[in-house]
Amino acid sequence: MYTHLLSLALATTVVAFPTVKPQGPIGGSNPAPLSGLWTSPSHVYSNGQYKQVVYISFDGMHRSDLVKYVEMFPNSTWASIILKNGVVFNNAKASTPSDSFPATTALFTGASPRLTGIYWDDTWARDLYPASSNCTGPIGAEADWSVASDLDATSITGGGGFNLSAVPMRLTSWGACEPIFPHDYLRTNTIFEVARGNGLNTAYLDKHPTYEFLNGPSGLGLTQGYFPEIGSEAANMAAQWEWEDLHWSALANITAGHYVNGTGSVDFSLIGVNFQALTWAQSNGGGYANGSTLANPVFGSNILAALERYDAKLKIFLDQLQAAGKLDSTLLILSSKQGQSPVDESTLKHISSDALLNATGVEVSFFTGDDAGLLWLAHGSDAATAKANLLANAESLNIESVLAGDEIWEYGFGNPRKDPRAPDVAVIAKDGTLFSTNNQTGNHGAWLPDDLEVPLVFYNPTLTAANHSLQVQTRQLAATMLSALGLPLAQLDGWREEGSPVIPFLGLANN
Repeated sequence: MYTHLLSLALATTVVAFPTVKPQGPIGGSNPAPLSGLWTSPSHVYSNGQYKQVVYISFDGMHRSDLVKYVEMFPNSTWASIILKNGVVFNNAKASTPSDSFPATTALFTGASPRLTGIYWDDTWARDLYPASSNCTGPIGAEADWSVASDLDATSITGGGGFNLSAVPMRLTSWGACEPIFPHDYLRTNTIFEVARGNGLNTAYLDKHPTYEFLNGPSGLGLTQGYFPEIGSEAANMAAQWEWEDLHWSALANITAGHYVNGTGSVDFSLIGVNFQALTWAQSNGGGYANGSTLANPVFGSNILAALERYDAKLKIFLDQLQAAGKLDSTLLILSSKQGQSPVDESTLKHISSDALLNATGVEVSFFTGDDAGLLWLAHGSDAATAKANLLANAESLNIESVLAGDEIWEYGFGNPRKDPRAPDVAVIAKDGTLFSTNNQTGNHGAWLPDDLEVPLVFYNPTLTAANHSLQVQTRQLAATMLSALGLPLAQLDGWREEGSPVIPFLGLANN
């Protein structure tokens, strides 16, 4: 039945949108020929200190998790190799909001949501039309870049494409109506586009096909993207590890000079990858034990198993870099795109999103949230009323504070009066609060310490070990990665328009 309905939906899509629209790389197949698209790939480095940059995110990891692990295992890969030649930033902060989509966006654009237009993976856009609307009827649409956009969310490939009947639509400047892909939704370029434009090969590996959005607005920033659908995996640690092994295998092939499926001969220069087992453990049992705090985490069985596995896999990856003759020429960045809340699970409290919406007392077009909430109102002029009503119910809803109207852009987001992506209201919850009724024991998205405190370690065998207490932000990594490769920062929209600087103490230029 599902297949029949899907085929009908796709048939309808073809009728409504006869123009074929190319999609960015999704699975493990070889990318399309580059002829006529970009500068021919080369490996001429004008000023770069490194020939490769590899960014690895262990999703959900806190700085204190890494500190505790190293204390527990002084002979680990982290302690005996990485930190021996690692430059550590002990006050690194993830971006806000800390949901995976905007957190990843910040890393690879160097820009804030005000510029990128990315606030969560599931949001509202006042300037787009609903899915399958053919750009008729009221304007304003949900833009859901989670598994909901997959052609087949039960498949490890996500169906190999996007369900065009499930994505928002826009009118082009010539009056045609078209569905948009994730990379169309991003308003700024990415470091992958800068690298490709200068003749370098790029790769990124993550959890949903929608992460092809890192191709950037051009749709061509990634030489290869690899996005096995994590939602197709079973809800247990063994399945999470199997999914992660696909990424470790792909990373090994990339390191050896191949595409992710082990074929071809290609030299990748800019590589990013995200791993998920730790964040799954934090959210689904076997997470933090009783008495755990952010300052002093106590690992449950699944968290400890995930950390031990990462340690072993890191050693294998370092050996692979060495065997490929690339270890000395690679800047390895080890971090997490965001943390996870709460670490102290005794503070956990689930609040129904319906209760939150009802408490606003105004008409809400859309709500998104996990341990924070963003609201798009039917009438922006109701923002002050919604804030007052929410604060009147703050105790029962576990609300810490509320931003509304002009406070949104004063905080650093877009101006909801002018920006069709910016929310009208932001709800900051108390630590431990999740705006959901599921059984998860943790999530992210807010700007709580548990969400924002992340590890940040730069490793190369030639670096002198150092620890720095200076506060830095993960958003600075975009310019830092470009600088490490000797690429011009002025070609990155985020750096040029918002000026997020290269991280210091690495000997890299901020220009």
